[in-house]
Amino acid sequence: MAVGRLPVPVRRRVLPAAFERARDAFNRGDLDAVFGLFAKDVEYGPPPPLYRGDSLRGREAVVNFWRGVFDRYDENTIENLSLDEAAPGSFVRRARLHHRISATGASLDYVIVQTTHLRAGRVVRQVNVLDEH
Repeated sequence: MAVGRLPVPVRRRVLPAAFERARDAFNRGDLDAVFGLFAKDVEYGPPPPLYRGDSLRGREAVVNFWRGVFDRYDENTIENLSLDEAAPGSFVRRARLHHRISATGASLDYVIVQTTHLRAGRVVRQVNVLDEH
């Protein structure tokens, strides 16, 4: 069953747990788990501090993008700050990301607003914008 069709009380329990599992997978570097529910042809807008350009197309491109980030920074973490359902199958999350190069101490910290659209249980579009607040 598609997540958007679940009763509201069930969605309110299931969705935060799913985003927490994604957070945990990201923080341990398990990119296959993080992006496993992305549609093969997903449209993805990476976080602006890491990427400037057109949206990426396809799960493989998204995973390759993040592998590049994990190759560049040896410490990568995400912290969920909030999660709201904008409409059935559409979610807005605020999250804090941290990337660090241990050898130099250089780091990048920022907060994103991430909008995720699901169809048939798959992420079909996800866009990340910098939270200016």
